[in-house]
Amino acid sequence: MRRRSCTIERAGSSIAATFDKGTIRVQGTVERICELRLELVSGAADALFEVARELGSSVPLTLTLRPPGERGFRLLPPEADQPAADPAVDRLAAMTTRAAADCICRACAASLLDDLAQLSSGGGQDALHRTRIGLRRLRALLWFLKPILGAEAAALSGHLRSFGQFLGGARELDVFCDRVLAPLRRSNPDAPGIDALFESFDRRRQDEHEKVLAFLRSPAMLNFGLGLVEGLGALSVAEPTASKTAQLRDRPIAVFMRARLGKRLKVFLKESRGLQNYAPDRQHGIRIKAKKLRYAVEAFHPVIGAKEGRRLATGLVRLQDLLGDLNDARTNRAMALAYARENAGAGVSGPTLFAAGLAAAACTLDPTATLARAAKARKELAALARS
Repeated sequence: MRRRSCTIERAGSSIAATFDKGTIRVQGTVERICELRLELVSGAADALFEVARELGSSVPLTLTLRPPGERGFRLLPPEADQPAADPAVDRLAAMTTRAAADCICRACAASLLDDLAQLSSGGGQDALHRTRIGLRRLRALLWFLKPILGAEAAALSGHLRSFGQFLGGARELDVFCDRVLAPLRRSNPDAPGIDALFESFDRRRQDEHEKVLAFLRSPAMLNFGLGLVEGLGALSVAEPTASKTAQLRDRPIAVFMRARLGKRLKVFLKESRGLQNYAPDRQHGIRIKAKKLRYAVEAFHPVIGAKEGRRLATGLVRLQDLLGDLNDARTNRAMALAYARENAGAGVSGPTLFAAGLAAAACTLDPTATLARAAKARKELAALARS
C-alpha cells in the first residue's frame, strides 16, 4: 500500500485527506485499493461534505464506510478465524440504547453501501435485490428506534424511501420476467405470442436496469451516500427535545428492547387478528409490519438472545412470505392485465395480447388456502409472544 497525505483547509475547517493505493492479497484473491479517506480534524462537518461533493463532481467516486483492513478480513474463506462484519455489533448488550442505535444503524448503512458498490460495478439482479433489502432494513431500524431518534429519523427514512421506490421498477420487472414469463414460456413453448411478450418485457427490464446503472455511476449516487452519512451523523449528535427521550437513550439497550419489542409485537398481533378477512391493501400492510419487526429482531439478536430471536424471526418470516406470495401474485397479474389494456388496438398482435392474458391467468392465486396458512402462522407467533 502506498499512502500520500495532506490537509485541506476549507471555510475555517481542517480536513485530513489520505490517499491509499495498493492491493490486498488473501490466498490468491486480490482486491485493488484506490481510496481517498477524508476525516474532519476541526471545524464544521459541512465543510467535509462540501469537499467530498466537489471531488465527486469531477472524479467518479464510490462511497464506503469500510476501512481496507476490514475488507481484507472479508476476503478470508468462511472457515478461517475472522472477525465479525462489525465486531461492535457483538457488544450491543453492554451498550446504552443511544450507543447501540448508532452502532447498528452504521453497520447497516455500511452493508448498504457495499451492496450499492457491487450493483454499480455490474452486480445485476442479486445486488439489486440485496440493495432493496438493505434500504428496507435500515428504514425498519429507524422506525423501531423512533422513540429515541426523533424527527431526524423520519427525514432520513424519507431519503431512503425515495431511492427504494426508484429501484422498485427494475425489481418488479425482474420478478415478472423470471418468475412468471420464463416458466410460462418453458411450459407452453407453442403458445401464440409468448416469445414476443417475453421479449417486450425483457426490453423494458433492461431499460430500467440501465437507468439504475446510469444513476449509480453519476454524482447523484455520491450525493445519496453522503446524505445517508450526514443523516446518520445528525442522529448521533441530535439532542433530545423531551426528558423522557433522554432517559430512554441512557438506559441499557436490553431494557429498551424488552419494552419496545413487547409493545410492537402486541400492537402487531392485535392489528393482524382476522387478517384472512381483510382487504388486499390491509393484508399487504400487515406484511410490511411483519417485515419491519423481523428486521429489528435480526439486528438486535445479541440483545434478545440467539434462541428467542431465531424463533421470533422464523415466525415473522413465515407470515411475511405467505402474505408476500399473495401480493406478488396480485402485482404480477395487474402488470399483465395493464399491458393488455394499454396495447389493445395499439398495433400489438393478437397472439401477444393472448399471451398477456395467459400470463394474467398464471398469476391468479386462490387466496383461501394461503390466508388460512397465514392465519395459522399468526396464531403460532402469538403463542410464541406469550411464552
